[in-house]
Order: sequence, then structure tokens, then C-alpha cells
Amino acid sequence: MIRPYKHINSKFHKIQSFVNHLFLDVILRAPDIPNATFDISLVLPKYQSLITEVNDEYLLNPISECFVICKVLSKKHLKALKRGVHQNNKIRLLCNGDLTPLEYDDIDLINEELSKHIKIFFDKLYDEAVKKAAFYNIYGKIDDYYKELVGKSRTCRCCGINKVLIKFHSKRSALDHYLPRNHFPFTSINTNNLLPICDTCNSKYKLGENTIFEIVKRNSRIISKNRKRAFFPFSKIVPFPRIDVEISINKAFSDNMEPVDLNVDLVCAGYEEHIGSWDRLFGIKENYLAECCSEEMYMYYEEQYLADLNFGKTHDEYIEALERNRLGDMNFLRVAFLHGINNYV
Repeated sequence: MIRPYKHINSKFHKIQSFVNHLFLDVILRAPDIPNATFDISLVLPKYQSLITEVNDEYLLNPISECFVICKVLSKKHLKALKRGVHQNNKIRLLCNGDLTPLEYDDIDLINEELSKHIKIFFDKLYDEAVKKAAFYNIYGKIDDYYKELVGKSRTCRCCGINKVLIKFHSKRSALDHYLPRNHFPFTSINTNNLLPICDTCNSKYKLGENTIFEIVKRNSRIISKNRKRAFFPFSKIVPFPRIDVEISINKAFSDNMEPVDLNVDLVCAGYEEHIGSWDRLFGIKENYLAECCSEEMYMYYEEQYLADLNFGKTHDEYIEALERNRLGDMNFLRVAFLHGINNYV
């Protein structure tokens, strides 16, 4: 990840408190509650309208199903589920490999129907409920949260080369579930897990890829599943670890270069595993090689870089100017690209 987003204080963030109350204080305490079935009076008054003022199929129905199932679960299973609510929402610690998450596959082993209804709840919460007046009148609109978070920064923080829509657009780019919601319950509305992302990263590469497990399949069967560390998209590390891109070329540079003619390395000492996850999720090396072979990059080399050299600027002076705005306008990649050409010559 080129650089993280700065977490913002937002009313939208507080929806997670509703989720935590619903599961920790009601659903997963069902055996201790006299009611045989779910009743809205079990929920704090300030949250009741969030359930009653949206379509029953969005929240009330899956909540009711979860409550009844949890009435008969063992203390051991309820404890595991409660731990999952807590730990799955500590996104930074999960990315760093400090905690073990609870996945839907784990809940399947407890009760498949429970797993199904929890997933329905969190999918409907994110896809439907938060767009209703009952939610946005209290917590604001998800589109407004996106615009406040992105501001005027057009660069996708995941790849660093493609663009996202900013606050001046009437539309917005996707909010990616960094820990994918099809794998991890309880996180679909956690703002630490919602990452503005370009269409290439979201819809062409990451898709539903598991962020913190590298899964290898053969004939649709999982043959290995290895825990991996990943960059946290709202990191508070200052300065954020610098990733250096190193590009070498295998033949004289020309306008018909192809990715096989170049090599790319991603270097960040002490963060090798994070780098591996970043490349696996977003196809970083493939994207960077493709960009270096693009018509636009060749035009940049010919029309801007060579022109400046012809007017007396040295290679090192040109690179120094790019480094002053390293993360803007793909300059980090242009530096690597120009070094590759210069070193070959």
C-alpha cells in the first residue's frame, strides 16, 4: 500500500456500536434472557428504530433467527462467537497477525443456519439498511462519509497509479471491505475495514480475495491456507513504511516494450510479508509492468524526460525533482522507470 488513509471522526463510525450491542448484549446472551423469541424491547431504545423502520427482511428477520438459534448453543460456542465480535473488529491487529479471526467457515462448524443468518444480516445492513432514513438521519450517509474520507485526493491508495472519484464528483468509487465480508462476519460496517479503492483494484484484482490468508486451491478444493500479514489501510505509523519500486530492463528501451522485457521488485525492509500480500491482493507488479509499457509512459519519457535532459538537466536532477513529490502523479513509479532505463544505457 503506497500510503494509508487518515482515520476521521465520523458519525458513520458509530453504527458499529449498534452492531456490538445487538450481538454482545442481546443475541449472544439469548440463553440468559427469559424470552423464547427475539423482542424489540430487548434492544436499547436508541437503537430500536434502526430495526423497526427498515424492511423486516433486512434486519429483524435474521436477528430473530440468530436469537432462537443462540438460545440452545453451548457456552463454549457462545464464547467463541463473542470473541469473534471483538477480535474481527480489531482490523489493525488482524492485519499485523496479532489476533486470530473468526470466519464464516468457523461458524459453519458451530451451526450452518446461524452462519447463514449472520451473513444475511451483515450483507443487508451494508447493502440496504444504511441507505435508509432510519440510519442516515442519525449517522449520516455512506456517500458523505466516503467524500469526507477521500477529500481531494484522487490517487488510489492501494495501487498508487489509478484514480478514485473525489468529493467534487456526484458519484463515488467503491468502498472495499479490506477484510472481505464474505469471509469475515461482524465487520461489514466497520469504518476501519472500508477502503476507498479504484475500479481496477476492486473489480479486476482483489475481488473477494482473503486479505490475511493466502489460499491455494486445486480443482476448487483448498489445499493450503497460510496466515499472512498485510498493510493496515488506516495505519498510524509515522512515517509510513516507504516502499521502493525497482525496475530493470532487459533490452534497449523503445516504444514496443512488453512486460517480459522488464523486471520489477518491491522493496520495504522488515515488511516483506506485507509486500507479498499487497502484490497478491492487487496485482501490483503486473500493474506496474503494464504501466511502464504503456504508450503514455513512453510519451512521458520522450516528451518530458528527454526534453529536460536536452535543455541541460541531469538525470539525477530530474529524479530529485520527482522525489520532492514522490507520491503524486505516479512519480514513485516514474523514478523507478527512469532509473531502469538509465542503468541499462
